[in-house]
Amino acid sequence: MDASEILKLVMNEGFDEAVVTTASYNSKYLKIANYKLDSIVEKKKEKGSLFVTKDKKIAFTSIEKLDMESVRQSISNVKKAISVTTPKEDYYGIAEGPFKYKNTVIFDKKIGEMNTDGAAELVNDIISEVNVDNLAGTLHFSSSNYSIATSKGVEASSKGTEARLSLRIFDKGLSIQDTVSSRKLSDIKVEKILSNAELLKYVNATHRIDNGLYDLLYLRSPAGLLLSNVNKMACIGNVEAGGFLTGKLGKHVANSGLSIYDDGSIETGINSSPFDAEGYPTQRTQIIKAGLLISYLHNYSTAKKYNTRSTGNAGLVYPSPNTLVVEHKKKQSLDKLIASIDKGILITNTWYTRFSNYLTGDFSTMPRDLAIYIKKGSPEFAVKQINVSSGVGIRISDNMIRMMLNITRVGNDIAQATSWDTLGTYYFVPSMIVEGVNVSTA
Repeated sequence: MDASEILKLVMNEGFDEAVVTTASYNSKYLKIANYKLDSIVEKKKEKGSLFVTKDKKIAFTSIEKLDMESVRQSISNVKKAISVTTPKEDYYGIAEGPFKYKNTVIFDKKIGEMNTDGAAELVNDIISEVNVDNLAGTLHFSSSNYSIATSKGVEASSKGTEARLSLRIFDKGLSIQDTVSSRKLSDIKVEKILSNAELLKYVNATHRIDNGLYDLLYLRSPAGLLLSNVNKMACIGNVEAGGFLTGKLGKHVANSGLSIYDDGSIETGINSSPFDAEGYPTQRTQIIKAGLLISYLHNYSTAKKYNTRSTGNAGLVYPSPNTLVVEHKKKQSLDKLIASIDKGILITNTWYTRFSNYLTGDFSTMPRDLAIYIKKGSPEFAVKQINVSSGVGIRISDNMIRMMLNITRVGNDIAQATSWDTLGTYYFVPSMIVEGVNVSTA
């Protein structure tokens, strides 16, 4: 069944509003282990979702299969759920369509038509290009078709593709990991990851370091993982709940050279779409301009509550982020960034980023894989890892606002990136330097 057919059944049940989505996915997941193709998993799936309202009561459920039996079961489930739900008094409805959509995302036929043999051949070609002690990683392909129909006149569909290569390289008793992602297969080039692996050329020894303040040079993946908290906390639901951007509209929260956007319209962006979860057109929204916080992110209902306009960030109940984009006035090559550091650490990867206080923005994270100590512009040694499969023996404990204020310069290497362990979160970021960060030894 398609979204419009399901919507007719839903509205016959007497709901005030409804949003129905349907999606079909075809994915291939290839695993590399010990320098060889280890496994291939192929999945095909159809599913959907159902959002309904009645007298300001809200209910949401999934549709496991797009057949009549599953759809009717989901409608029954959502009727039961909404009957015991408390009205949300500050709910103001979904967007009134129809809309014209300017944005598109890329559907790459090479990905859509990729068979298992072709995917395996590609992985073996990648393996042959890497000459190190050991290699692990994953290659993921997917193609999808997504449709939406709403009781407010929206009827739209979009299709797209995704490719993501993640490699972890083991050499000289150390490890380094990076990921490249795009909707275009031609963008998935192993040399983009190997360029970071070349940092191993600076390593002739490993040592521990002392507690203290260091200038940190984040490569794209950990930089994006850190700053992706910005467009998450700019969503009005998180603002209302109390986050580090709450109450700071119009105030300086970042370095004056820094600007940050939420963008759902980038055609190569994995998280891009012509429309958001209620069918409203996506857009590029500036959150921070020259260090000033200038906007929060809204869906139709929250925009009406705050007398503003939707930013195309539905989230039907609460807004959700699209893709983070980071820009800075001071851009340099990676070599020049390294040369500019008097006492610092190059960070290639992080994990276990946790907030101890969302309201103040206090957090900690643990560097993983290769981290290089830099002294007077020269890479000196690798910071000693606890073991090759775990983290570096240091912890970063600081504050998000203070970190953003101290992003003084960035690389000229902006590209789409993601973290190895937070699939679904993508960002267009450069490498960046954060000055005077608190680092402790584990």
